[in-house]
Amino acid sequence: MESNIKIKLWGVRGSTPCANPENMRYGGNTSCIQISVPGMDEFLIADCGTGFRNLGNELDSNGKSLMGKIFITHPHWDHLQGFPFFKPFYDSKNCFEVYMPPQDGVGCKEILQGHLSNTFFPVSIDMLESELDCITFEKAKLDFAEYSVEFMWANHTVPTAIYKFTINGIVIIFAPDNELPINIDSDNKAFVDEFRAFVKGANVLIHDAQFTKEQHEQRLGWGHSNWETVIDLTKDLGIRRLCLTHHDPDHSDDTLDRINSKIASIKSSFYEEATVIQEGQELYLPN
Repeated sequence: MESNIKIKLWGVRGSTPCANPENMRYGGNTSCIQISVPGMDEFLIADCGTGFRNLGNELDSNGKSLMGKIFITHPHWDHLQGFPFFKPFYDSKNCFEVYMPPQDGVGCKEILQGHLSNTFFPVSIDMLESELDCITFEKAKLDFAEYSVEFMWANHTVPTAIYKFTINGIVIIFAPDNELPINIDSDNKAFVDEFRAFVKGANVLIHDAQFTKEQHEQRLGWGHSNWETVIDLTKDLGIRRLCLTHHDPDHSDDTLDRINSKIASIKSSFYEEATVIQEGQELYLPN
């Protein structure tokens, strides 16, 4: 196990955190994952939802200096709300790079400065004690020593990245906010074709499945997918593991159990594994 890449899911809820008893088994914290690579000293994170706070508490507890890269898909609250509560940001011995795609010409640092302005939070970004480099991630491929990162634009309500991490030939796709169309037509076919090509053959696809198809039909244009359409559009692409995330805050554990049961009845025909993921769950690759 220790020689494998590990993905830990620190937050899998969508839209808003929920601390209700009926949500606790799948988790109430919003979007955050950690990818651990054997032999890599720095940590790799995607999204800074409320699950990012718990990750920070764990990292802070070891007392060591920390280096890491953080890739934010977009600045909606449920993907950024944990940012100011990440304890390692308040330690001068730590060093971080934060990447985010531009928002209609506004860059990563300006967005974070607005989020941590006095109007919304008592700590400004300039008060964080760690070394913090905010990088606007234009659409390109970034190559680092142990991995590469690229993205395509999601179908969402603001400019949003679907990230592809490639690590020693292992491909991890992270798409927590992406609306796949229920019906394909001339207006959306190019996007669907690009999406299918981008995720084809992935070892892991972590994808937005906030709605059922019936719910989605009443929420078109909200920027989120239904689990049935995700399967319809990915089942023939050779994806090994499909992990459905960004659970609706009104979907209880029992509701998600029912969805998982439906997926279990069809997944073996198309994937090695397909599931509704839970907060705290760990995925090991390539196994």
